[in-house]
This record gives sequence, C-alpha cells and structure tokens, in this order.
Amino acid sequence: MIRMKHTATLCMAALFLSLNACSQSTKKQKPDLETSVPNQEKPSWSGAFEAPANVSWRTIIPPQGEPGEKLIISGTVYLPDRRTPAKDVTVYVYHTNNKGVYPKKGNEKGNGKYHGYLRGWMKTDANGMYEFETIRPAPYQTHDGEPAHIHYTIEAADYPEYWLTGLWFSDDPRVTAYKDKIERDGGFSNITTLSLDENNVLRGTRNIMLQRFED
Repeated sequence: MIRMKHTATLCMAALFLSLNACSQSTKKQKPDLETSVPNQEKPSWSGAFEAPANVSWRTIIPPQGEPGEKLIISGTVYLPDRRTPAKDVTVYVYHTNNKGVYPKKGNEKGNGKYHGYLRGWMKTDANGMYEFETIRPAPYQTHDGEPAHIHYTIEAADYPEYWLTGLWFSDDPRVTAYKDKIERDGGFSNITTLSLDENNVLRGTRNIMLQRFED
C-alpha cells in the first residue's frame, strides 16, 4: 500500500512538472509574425538595441554589387496624434535578398545571425524623417502565399522597441489574399506603391505612428 501511494505521488509530481514546463514554454514562443509586441527581453526579431553609434536619418543597406532592383523607402514617424513628427526614433529594418533568403557572410553577431547582412538602422531627424536604400526583397521560398516584405521595428524614449507589420508592395499579387488575415490596430498603411524615379530607381513611402503598449 505504501509503495502504491508513493508511486501515485511520483506520477502526480511528474504530471505537474510536465504541465508547468508546457505553460512556461508557451510564454517564450516567438510573437506572431505580424503583431506589434513590446520588446522586453530582446527577442530574435529585435535589433534596435544593436544600432551603431552616430546613426543617421538615412542609411544604405546592401554592400556594393548586391544583386537586385535598387529600392529607396522613405517616410515620417509621428507621435500618436498622427500630426507631430517624432525625432530621434530608431528605425530598424531587415529583409531577404532577391532569392528570398536572409544572406549571411558567416561573421554575423547578435541578431544578425538571424537577420543576415541586409539590415540597417536610422534615427529620425527633427522632421521625423527616415530613409533607406536597399534592394527589393523576394518572398520566402518556404512560405506559400506570404507577400515579400521588409521587417520593421522602432524604438524611442518612452517607447520600448516593438515590431511593426512588415512593409508590403502593392504590386505583389500575394498581398490581396494575405492582408485580410492581419488584424491591425490603427496607424498608417503598411502597403506601399512603388514608382520609378528619373534614375530608374524604385521608390516607396511608409509613414509610422508611434504606439504605446501596456504591460
């Protein structure tokens, strides 16, 4: 009888530990791909904390000779009132190459191990403006239906780093079928319409509204 009680106790303890382990693991799962989430533990999608010193409002991302269509994205970051430009906001972006993969050189550190070398940082100027020059990314090779996109996170004083919905391109046929799956909570559109400038460079715009999140 004692042995049976001891066995039952062990079984209950094992079950408790198993359930507890499951509940802890779910709390550490990566946030949904297209959900804005405050950055508290520098998760794998973050990167603003790795910004180099003396970040400018404008950056050039790809190394010389990177294959792909040249692309320039610019925009303005606003305070929550949607009218007042927000200066000194760190904008971090990263994306795939023209093959749909995150290219790496092998010496990446931090979250560069996940994001590859096609990434960059900007800090908005007094007018809230930012701009980056890069190449147009291709969609993932292994994600059917997901539009090609550029990942964004932003960080500012009193605004811990959080993830924005990726920047999509209006001429991507995947956008129409995919955008209805995304739940948005205000702000500006994440879909840009590209145009060719006089130098045959693709240009697009994305404006951003800062948001606060409760713990």
